[in-house]
Amino acid sequence: MSLNIKAILYASALLICLVISTYSSANDPLNDSPYSPKKVNSLVNMGVRFAIPPWVITDNDSGIELDILKQALEPAGYKVIPNYLSSTLAYSLFETGKLDGIINAKESAIKTGFFSVPVVTFQNVAISLKERGYPKDITASFLVDKSVIAFQKASILLGDEFEKMTKQNSLYQEVAKQSLQINLLMISNMDFIIMDRSIFGYYWHEARSNPNLLRAKYKLDQAVEFHEMFTPNNYSFVFKTNKMRNDFNTGLAQLRCISSDLI
Repeated sequence: MSLNIKAILYASALLICLVISTYSSANDPLNDSPYSPKKVNSLVNMGVRFAIPPWVITDNDSGIELDILKQALEPAGYKVIPNYLSSTLAYSLFETGKLDGIINAKESAIKTGFFSVPVVTFQNVAISLKERGYPKDITASFLVDKSVIAFQKASILLGDEFEKMTKQNSLYQEVAKQSLQINLLMISNMDFIIMDRSIFGYYWHEARSNPNLLRAKYKLDQAVEFHEMFTPNNYSFVFKTNKMRNDFNTGLAQLRCISSDLI
């Protein structure tokens, strides 16, 4: 299975937009399209609270979210500088004026700033091997006697019922390295893993392409079942100034308009 289809389509559309924009600017000096790159007038120091592919890829400062951020702000003359920080430090630096914004910010966590419209939606799911034959529609209570591997802090982020299950389940674990969840499900035969659907797609593709895992490829090719037992989470970006937030919202609307036409 490849990456989440929506994520691929959206990222591809943004890339096409950038190519079209660059070509147009290079071939028409009179072009004043809002999608054409503008002279950099301002550097924007953005806090990146968590960096997980395919949303954020630190190796080359790319990924779906960073690409959206850069391309939405570029027409207004901003250049984005990502700062990879813990949530606590990112919020602290923003509050003291040392960051211009934070991606995936929570309104409950800060007292200042201007929030954008929702930018991305994370869909956490429970994932099992299809051969196990578990029902597609399940609740947290179904997991109480199953081996479950989740991402860090999932027990406090995924709702009261899920948290209750984690306290009753001696087979529940959380791991910091989400790529490990793929191996634990498909090679070590754990019952369920809990993670964002797009992140699963990214790491599954990586695992199946990893020459070091060639001997386990037949296991990595197993069919999986997605159990959509969690509410999707919409995330916005926060900016230091109202103008910067408005410029981002305008650029994002333009990108979504182009993406809609292309898709």
